[in-house]
Amino acid sequence: MKRYVIACSRDWFFNEEKSPAFLEHDFTYINDREDLNKDNLDIISPRYIFFPHWNWKVSSDIFDTFECVAFHTAPLPYGRGGSPIQNLIMQDFEESPVCALKMSENFDSGPIYQSMDISLSGSMSDIFLRIAKKVELMIINIINNEPMPIDQVGEPTFFKRRKPSDSEIPEDYTINQLYNHIRMLDAPGYPKAFVNLGSKGIEFSQVEKIGDELRAVVNIKSK
Repeated sequence: MKRYVIACSRDWFFNEEKSPAFLEHDFTYINDREDLNKDNLDIISPRYIFFPHWNWKVSSDIFDTFECVAFHTAPLPYGRGGSPIQNLIMQDFEESPVCALKMSENFDSGPIYQSMDISLSGSMSDIFLRIAKKVELMIINIINNEPMPIDQVGEPTFFKRRKPSDSEIPEDYTINQLYNHIRMLDAPGYPKAFVNLGSKGIEFSQVEKIGDELRAVVNIKSK
């Protein structure tokens, strides 16, 4: 029986209940950077290593030895680089493909096995649940059919990874921009949208748009 590795540094992929078709396969799960090393992987000898979300650069001795499949939410080659979902939302994208691509030396540049569209509506947590479902389906398809990935076509466009300081809300935002800014950061592990008021920081989450008004949960803390 072939073996597979799921390397995921955040919990959102595992928060969605997995189907019997997924669970029937022999997966080893890795979420710690130190555990993703050539010695461990040589023992497992996986057919594929899947990366639903990984915070660190993978060394070339791993993706040169094993077939590594990364997942990236953007209409590649448009949107390579960091924080793709937030960058797409701030550009008023309402949906995006989730791409399964072969990992290579340059981030998000490898050939694509498959892509599936998702809505970018709702909070970041909502979006991650949708991505988790599509990633599961693509993992099952890749395992069952072992497709050949196809090279990306077109001129690449690159996104800049957001910093925690980018979560501060600009004063000149419209209601719609403010709504997008709050919801796209509303997930565990992400710095919430905030404003500073003297010695206090005010964070926003669970935003709702009601007509021309917004309602949100507010958390006030000392800086």
